[in-house]
Amino acid sequence: MTANKFLKIWITVFILFFSSTVIINYFIDPYLLYDMQRISGINNIKPAAGRHSNQSKIHAAHKQNLDVLIIGNSRPEMGIDPDHPYFKKNKLNVYNLGLPGSSISTQYGYALDIMRTKKIKLVLIAVDFMDFITSEDDQSDPYMWPPQRTQNDNRRKFNWDGSDNPYYFSQYLKDIYVPLIALGTLSDSLTTLLSQRRISSNLLNNGFNPAGDMHSTTLNEGVKVLFDQKIPQLITSFTSRNWKTYTPGYQWSPSFNTLQFFLNYLQTEGIETKIFINPYHMKYLETIEHAGLGEEFSLWKIQLTQTVAKTSKNNNITLWNFSDPGIYISEAYINAGKKPLKWFWEPAHYRKELGDKMINIMLRNQNQAIKNNDQFGHILTLENIDSYIAEYPDKFQKWKSLHPNEVH
Repeated sequence: MTANKFLKIWITVFILFFSSTVIINYFIDPYLLYDMQRISGINNIKPAAGRHSNQSKIHAAHKQNLDVLIIGNSRPEMGIDPDHPYFKKNKLNVYNLGLPGSSISTQYGYALDIMRTKKIKLVLIAVDFMDFITSEDDQSDPYMWPPQRTQNDNRRKFNWDGSDNPYYFSQYLKDIYVPLIALGTLSDSLTTLLSQRRISSNLLNNGFNPAGDMHSTTLNEGVKVLFDQKIPQLITSFTSRNWKTYTPGYQWSPSFNTLQFFLNYLQTEGIETKIFINPYHMKYLETIEHAGLGEEFSLWKIQLTQTVAKTSKNNNITLWNFSDPGIYISEAYINAGKKPLKWFWEPAHYRKELGDKMINIMLRNQNQAIKNNDQFGHILTLENIDSYIAEYPDKFQKWKSLHPNEVH
C-alpha cells in the first residue's frame, strides 16, 4: 500500500468517525443542549445531563416561553415539580432553574438573565443556609459589587447592570458546539443509550430532576444507607470552617448583598415572589446543632426576614419557612428498610411529594389557619420571627424525646 493511498484511507476513516461522533452526540443529546426529541429506549433518560446543568439550563430556559421560574440549588431541583397541578390548572409555563452546587451569584445571575428577556409572572426562590454562610476568615468587603466574575457569568446575555455581556457569544459557541465533537460527550451518549431505565439519573426538559437514581439506591440498598452516606458529608461541610452568617466586622455578607440586589429588581418589576427556606430532615437540623451553628441558623432566618420586610411592598415578596421541626421532617429512617420515606430521600433532599405540599401551601394558601405545633409552612414577618425563633429549641427537644433511637 502506497503512502498516498494509506493517507486517503486514514482521512476517510477520520472523517467518518468525526461525522459519526457529531451525529450521535447531536441525536442522543446527553446534556439537553439541542432540543432533540426524546425517544423511549434511546435518549429519553439523560443520566449525564445533571452534571452539565450549569452549562445547559440557562440556554434551555432562554429558548422557552416561561411564566414561572424556580430558583435554587439541588434541593428544589429534586423537590419542586414544574408539572404541579396548580401550574397546569392556571396554564403557567414553569422552568426549574435549580442548579446543584451553585453559588448564590450563579443562581440569581442566571435567573435575572432570563427575566430580562421574558415576562415572568411568578418566582419561587429556595434559600439554603449553607449557600449563605461565610468563613470567619473571609476578609472581603460584603458590599463589593458586582460579585467576582466566574465562567458561569460568561453564559449570561447580560451583565448585572443590564448591559450586554461581551463574553456571551463565544461562551455560547463553546457550550453548544464543542460537545458535538468531544469524545467525552460521545462516551456520555453511549452511556445514555445503555441507561434507558427509570432508575437512572435524569433531567427533564422543564429542568426538574425526578431523582430516579435516589429511588433506585433506596430500593437496592435501603433508606439508612442514603442517610449514612449523607450525614458524614454534612458534618464535614458544617465543621470544615468556622462558619458565620455575616462577614466578620459587618452585619452583612456577599450572599445577602446579591439577594438584596435580586429582590430589588423583582420588586421594581412587580414580579410576585415566594422565597422559601428549604425543609430539612431532622438529622440535617441535628447536624447544624452539633456543629455549633444553631445560633447562626437563627440569625440567618432573622436576616432573611428583615431583608424581605424592607424590600417588599404590598406583600409582593413573602418569606416562607419550612424548616421548623415537625411531623413532616421527622420521619424515622433507621428501620425504614428499602421502602422510600414519604417526604425525604435523605437528610438534605426532600421528595416531590413534600414539594407538592409546599406549592399548595404557598400558592393555594392551604396552610392551617390556626397555629399549632405540627404546622408545616408559615410566613415569616418582623412581627412573628422572634416567637418562631424562641419556640425552635422546644420543638427540637420534642423531636429528641419522641425519636430517641434516631438521636446522636
